[in-house]
Amino acid sequence: MSIYPHQEARSMDTTRVASAVRIGAALGSGAHVEWEEVFAGLRSALPQMCAVQIAGWDPVARRFVVMAEDGYNRSISQELAHELPRTRWGGQLFDSARPLLMSDEVEHDFRESPHYQERLRPAGFEDGLSAALKLGRRQVVGVLHMNAPVRAAFDEDTRDFVESVGQALARRVDPLHCPKFDAWFGPEWTASWLLPTVAAVAGRTPSPLSGDPSLRALAESFAALGVRTVPFLWPSRDGWYRVRLIRVSDGPRGGVVAASTPFENPAGLTARELDIATGLVAGLSNQAIAESLVVSRRTVETYVERLLGKLDCQSRGEAAGVAARAGYLRPSPAGMGELSRLTRGSDPNWL
Repeated sequence: MSIYPHQEARSMDTTRVASAVRIGAALGSGAHVEWEEVFAGLRSALPQMCAVQIAGWDPVARRFVVMAEDGYNRSISQELAHELPRTRWGGQLFDSARPLLMSDEVEHDFRESPHYQERLRPAGFEDGLSAALKLGRRQVVGVLHMNAPVRAAFDEDTRDFVESVGQALARRVDPLHCPKFDAWFGPEWTASWLLPTVAAVAGRTPSPLSGDPSLRALAESFAALGVRTVPFLWPSRDGWYRVRLIRVSDGPRGGVVAASTPFENPAGLTARELDIATGLVAGLSNQAIAESLVVSRRTVETYVERLLGKLDCQSRGEAAGVAARAGYLRPSPAGMGELSRLTRGSDPNWL
């Protein structure tokens, strides 16, 4: 699907149409945005642009964070992201239905602002454009800033072009957006950030488990392990859920996200059989599992045989592998369900 509205595409030159297509391809739908390609597409359409920054709004930290940039020094970049939105001109930008040019005659003249006089002008920036990136008409999720070394570098065609790609940019700059979910999880999965603070994952229904303090404590233990992901089962008042914890380390916001969906239990596993599966994945012997569960070794052997049958496995090792991949586990703060035991064989390439 093109990120250009058809009526605008007819009035744009072929270079800008090609640039829009290039930007759309770079934004993609996978886990990572190719920001260098996005910027290359912008430069192709706007050859006089010499600096560009894209920042996203983090509603938890309540500030804009830089997603990607090129051409600004650190102090200017930080002021663009953190200070400019708080100015009167920043308020005008967020209220505007369209991107603002530096030459726009709005209520507060940007060229007369301290930010321009003290920062941008001494750095050689003579023209600029800023756009509030919005989902819908009102929800601001980010800001795009561009500057050029000469006046009149940006015009109405520039404004039209940036407006046309703005919706596509907005969908990928939300710091609470977790693109891995788009790539790996269907719509039946809910998701929430558990660390550093409980918050909804953009574009997903919040997990009904996000308010469980025990799950958040487990997420803290998981974060300390350094592994990428672990699947397991988690009980709640309305039944069992499949859960997968994911450690997010790329992008401006790191932490732990929990994905969850109701567990339909296709194999018909009982709670005790899940305990046994947890012990197998932890690498424990039947005797060690028996001691942990305070049952007899014979009882454990009986449950192991039942588990092999339900999982259609021929050996303990095969059953452990199936249970680990399917998440047929019951993690616990200590003992055989301790995460350090259950993640030793985790797939480092799953995400």
